Amino acid sequence: MTSLAGQEVLAVGRRRARMARVSPMTIALLAVLLAVLFIALFGPMIAPHGKGEVTSLPFDPEVGVVGTDHLGRDVLSRILHGGRPIVIIPVVATALATLIGGVLGIAAAALRRDDVIMRAMDVFAVIPSILVALVLFHRFGAQHWVLALAVIIASIPFTTRYARAAAFPIIHSGYVEQARMIGEIAPTIVVRDVLPNLVRPLFADAGLRFIGAIYLVAAAGFLGFGPPPPSTDWGSMISENIGGAGLNPWATIAPSVFVLLLTIPVNLLADRFAKQVAR
Repeated sequence: MTSLAGQEVLAVGRRRARMARVSPMTIALLAVLLAVLFIALFGPMIAPHGKGEVTSLPFDPEVGVVGTDHLGRDVLSRILHGGRPIVIIPVVATALATLIGGVLGIAAAALRRDDVIMRAMDVFAVIPSILVALVLFHRFGAQHWVLALAVIIASIPFTTRYARAAAFPIIHSGYVEQARMIGEIAPTIVVRDVLPNLVRPLFADAGLRFIGAIYLVAAAGFLGFGPPPPSTDWGSMISENIGGAGLNPWATIAPSVFVLLLTIPVNLLADRFAKQVAR
């Protein structure tokens, strides 16, 4: 009992030490990220106007907080309505890509000859993600599920290679070999011995894939493959209003700032988390 109590005290001490090591910069990045996510997810509930409501003349900088867009709609309301696609699509697509890539990576690490899986991943990895998206848009049209599929296809090769590199030394370690020798079945070994050691590396990789997914969704909107009017996203707003930047620059600057406020904290936090995993 004393030993168990001592171990519990040590575990609590380690957790407190890890919390104490959280830097003010990390806290600030988390605060910014949570604020942007709140705006993106709950913005439509607090928007002062509808997403397609015309409130004044086009590119009028004196109306509202940041003026109007190319059709006279309130830019702030459009920003509040346009955050969900650029958050939800990357989150769902990144989660699915991490799941599929993780399974393929573990399978490749467990197989004696993994040439088929990894060579297929190499082929897909050299195709630019925006080209994948454009081909899918041409075939199926600009829909949310098509954009998510493009993100998944573009992310799986890199996640698979990362998962294989992380899983290979675990699968071929001594305790896993011992579990095989005593007759443990493969699913049990994977769930009990392999997956717990892959969670942190895969989370770090998912952060990087999420950033790429945001850029791809924003780029698709900028190229005119965003949601159909009157719906919008931040990438589409940049494309729609760039022609009137001289009349109301905030119609272009504001959505650009929100894209940056979403990607920069995620990028820095993912980088910090990856460094902690590598220690």
